[in-house]
Amino acid sequence: MDWSRTKTIFIITFLFINVFLTWQLIETNNVNQISMITEATIQEVLKENNVTIENELPEEDLSGLLVIGKLLKLSLNQVPALEKQEVQLIDEYTAMSVLEEPFELPLEQISPVLETFLSTYIFEGDNYRFGGYDSEKNRVYLYQIYKGKMAYTLEDQPLILNLDNQQRVTSYQQRFFQFEDQEGEDREILSSLKAIEILLNDQLIRMNQTITNVQFGYYSFFSPTDDVQVFAPMWRVTVDGQIYLVHATGGTVQQLT
Repeated sequence: MDWSRTKTIFIITFLFINVFLTWQLIETNNVNQISMITEATIQEVLKENNVTIENELPEEDLSGLLVIGKLLKLSLNQVPALEKQEVQLIDEYTAMSVLEEPFELPLEQISPVLETFLSTYIFEGDNYRFGGYDSEKNRVYLYQIYKGKMAYTLEDQPLILNLDNQQRVTSYQQRFFQFEDQEGEDREILSSLKAIEILLNDQLIRMNQTITNVQFGYYSFFSPTDDVQVFAPMWRVTVDGQIYLVHATGGTVQQLT
């Protein structure tokens, strides 16, 4: 027997076995790593990616039904108590008012001052909330609330305040929606954390970013008639200034520009 040749074969075989066992060990470790990632909580994933959430995440105990918003037909008889302004109707759903004296509305203190303005000058004013400021047009946009949540309308803000160069309200345009749940079976609302997970999976939230705001609301994306809009429950997630809407029952995502 050629012992030298046999010894060489044993050494080569031993090396192959070692290589195979090492490969198996690496594969097993990779599988374990994948399993750990799969089982990790979303909070751990956020931490690993250095994603920060500035505020405490809200939770909602609401139904997942669509909401129907129908414009109310306005009449001048509905607004007799509104003071120091001249109101006229542009159409059956839209009122236009010019204030006798401008109302100071400093943007840095807009919340308490705005509440005073709404309660004094606006028909059903407690149903509106601040929605944004357009510096180019010098306008403040307000949306209605439904069950305490913002109801954002499709390219049609229900209340628009026109400001002068001194940030004073000089006039406004108003519409008013009456809301009701669409009939149907309740659907489970996704949690705010689940909405964030969906954005992570879609790679819309990346490493080292900050989630500055998470808010539940209703959004209208289509209008079957001129006086009716359909609102869907949404999670509004702001990531470094970019706003994403996550459908609160379906999980689909829309990016707002």
